[in-house]
Amino acid sequence: GAGVVLGIEARDSTLSDAEVTAYTTPEHRHSARDLLDRLFTRAEQLNPYRGKAVRATYVRGGVALTVIDLPAVTRDAVIVPAEVWAEVDLGVTAVRDRHQLLNAHGLGSRRGVLLVGPPGTGKSAVSAVIAGEVLGEFTVIYVEAQAGAELLTAVVEQAQKLGGPVLLVLEDVDLWCRDRARGAGGGLSVLLQAMDIASDARILTLASTNDAATLDKAAVRTGRFDSIVEVGYPDRDAAARILMALVAGLPGGAHVNCDAVAAVLPAETTGSDLREIVRRAVLTAGDGGQVTTDSLLNEVKGGRYQAELPSGAGAYL
Repeated sequence: GAGVVLGIEARDSTLSDAEVTAYTTPEHRHSARDLLDRLFTRAEQLNPYRGKAVRATYVRGGVALTVIDLPAVTRDAVIVPAEVWAEVDLGVTAVRDRHQLLNAHGLGSRRGVLLVGPPGTGKSAVSAVIAGEVLGEFTVIYVEAQAGAELLTAVVEQAQKLGGPVLLVLEDVDLWCRDRARGAGGGLSVLLQAMDIASDARILTLASTNDAATLDKAAVRTGRFDSIVEVGYPDRDAAARILMALVAGLPGGAHVNCDAVAAVLPAETTGSDLREIVRRAVLTAGDGGQVTTDSLLNEVKGGRYQAELPSGAGAYL
């Protein structure tokens, strides 16, 4: 029967906690503290973002969270080296299954994996697959570039309050966190600070970059990014497997000789290039979009699947 009055002051930013104040008489202070503890515990349980996929964006000096849908993509549709899956799975195991053991011995459960490779080789697809697999048990947070460069620390601090493991996805981290020796390390200090918060947190950071050489050496070290994995151009066998997955279910797809098409591909052909080759073959087919080995070979030979700027100088009045 202790009399307690609660005052709640909301904040503008999604990631800024509301301020809750309890007013009571001195003899009821312990009751007020117990009430606040139960309130905060209940608030964590009812957090609307917990177990969801959200995007963190920079809005008017703060960070806003928006619930998003994830693409329906599975490992079977993403052809990358087995090492990629192994290293990411190791991170999932750390924050989901072995966090108590690791933290009990001072080893820290928080992990970071950096995917490195040219554009179009499947880095974003890998992140999407992992996000889809862990969603529900994990809260998945995609952090946009400006939010990462300005307020990544705030995102990480709030991620710890969600309860349960968190997957933090930082795509194209080189866009905002470059080597300070190149004079463009705008988001570097924010990244370093954020990656050093609470080594025992149940957070797996999955980042990607087109060129690891552009990142500062302080960022790409054990304890921040524990594993750096290359997602390179597919070899002939991998390219054939990607083509097989792309043409599966298309009219005529069952009869395509994917090995023959893969054999004539240029050395630095990405998964995105292969997707466009198939798309063009479908769009240019005159018989209901039926793809054939010859139509795919013609698209490879024509080279139009790789968009290039004109090399000649224009004439202007």
